[in-house]
Amino acid sequence: MPRITVDIDSTASSTIRKSGDGVSGCLGRGGWPVGHGCVPDTLDTDGHPLDALVLMREPALAGAGVRAWPLGVLHRVGTESAPAAPVLLCVAEDPSFIDLVDTDDLPRWHAGGDAWAAVLARLRHQPVGNANDCGTRAEAEHLISDARHAYERLTGCLD
Repeated sequence: MPRITVDIDSTASSTIRKSGDGVSGCLGRGGWPVGHGCVPDTLDTDGHPLDALVLMREPALAGAGVRAWPLGVLHRVGTESAPAAPVLLCVAEDPSFIDLVDTDDLPRWHAGGDAWAAVLARLRHQPVGNANDCGTRAEAEHLISDARHAYERLTGCLD
């Protein structure tokens, strides 16, 4: 599983929490904090760095680089009923998330696509469309690989 760094723009609380998790490790009465940012040295199909959300144990400050591993991909339908750019779903490198490795684990964490989309909307301060599904970790890894290759082609850093 490839490790990545996500450059955090902002952080918010979420409803994402493990079933049976009282207050241990959670931010307030809600759930774990989620950071929004981008994956450096990647380009999506629109020529922007890959958009990412990271589930974290502690909130991160804007500008911080958070080491994480990909968990899945949030697929959304945009406000114009057209597919919106996918968002990479990640978990920070922390023992708290050791059992959260693929989208099959999301229900146990109350972390379906709607929960991620709600945090994304709060962090962007604008509508982000509706979540229609979450792609697997394998899809996330493929998305990262393609985005890194696109960046390397643009910058001339191909090996």
